[in-house]
Amino acid sequence: MRRLLVFLLVLAISLGACAQAPEPTEPPAPTKPPEPTATPEPTPIPLPTGPRVVFVSNRGDDPDKSDLYILDLETNEITPLNTGFDAVVLPKWSPDGSKILFAVPGVWNLYTIDFDGGDLTQLTDFSSNNGDWSPDGSQIVFQSDHQNEPKDTPDIYIMDADGSNLVEILDDPDVPDFNPRWSGNGEEIIFISGRGGENLEIYLMKTDGSDIVPVTDSNSNIRDASPSPDGERIAFTYPQGGNFTDLYIIDKDGDLDSVFRLTKDATYDDGTTWTTDGKQIIFYSDRTGNTDLWMMDVDGSNPVQLMDDEYYDAYPDYWGP
Repeated sequence: MRRLLVFLLVLAISLGACAQAPEPTEPPAPTKPPEPTATPEPTPIPLPTGPRVVFVSNRGDDPDKSDLYILDLETNEITPLNTGFDAVVLPKWSPDGSKILFAVPGVWNLYTIDFDGGDLTQLTDFSSNNGDWSPDGSQIVFQSDHQNEPKDTPDIYIMDADGSNLVEILDDPDVPDFNPRWSGNGEEIIFISGRGGENLEIYLMKTDGSDIVPVTDSNSNIRDASPSPDGERIAFTYPQGGNFTDLYIIDKDGDLDSVFRLTKDATYDDGTTWTTDGKQIIFYSDRTGNTDLWMMDVDGSNPVQLMDDEYYDAYPDYWGP
């Protein structure tokens, strides 16, 4: 009897445990991993919409240093780009106004920087200077003497806008070839050279360095040349003795009857850049005793001083829609 009671007690406990056990459940269905969240595209910075001039000035905290600045011609507001270098020269707008090409003296490398001061990019790591963009913005032409030729004379090179695919299009160790500027038609490059044997003159060539033809035949050394937007005319700087220079215009075919003198002051005028419509020219001058930026009509009339202060302002380049 006692054994029967023990058996019944054990059976009751087992049945109770079974009654409390949860019903078996189906394993959970595998869950689909969440879709990756797309990284939002950065909001593009609006490009300039009005006429602007990039230039070099010492108007920062240290007057012994120079940097790039942008002058808004509609508001007269001046914006520093803060490249971080002690000195910069020869800035050039990209055709779309998004970037500015410039050279750094001393190391003599070419750089680009966004028009808002961002994305500083080094393009060359050898002696290079005086760059200019192709009209479509895909290539850059510049001067360089980095080939260690018998004479330290610059030649002319072309590379893609990111610094790749370097090609030397003009190589003559006996004469300097410099100041290359892409014509507005995209098919020609003007440059200054001593290949005539006496003076530095303006020449015209195809973008592969072929078909070189002289434009000027002067009695002195031409110092700077800038083609009009349509490529049909060239503004240039011509010495008048001492430290005096004046500005002239000539047709690209070199017709002497087309030569026109823009300035007639006993001062230093240099660094011409054309407005997009070809109706005005911006340059720098020390005619007031300080080097400032000026603008005048393409016939030399209506000169306007763009800034009048104690700072050194030079090397202007115009961009406008």
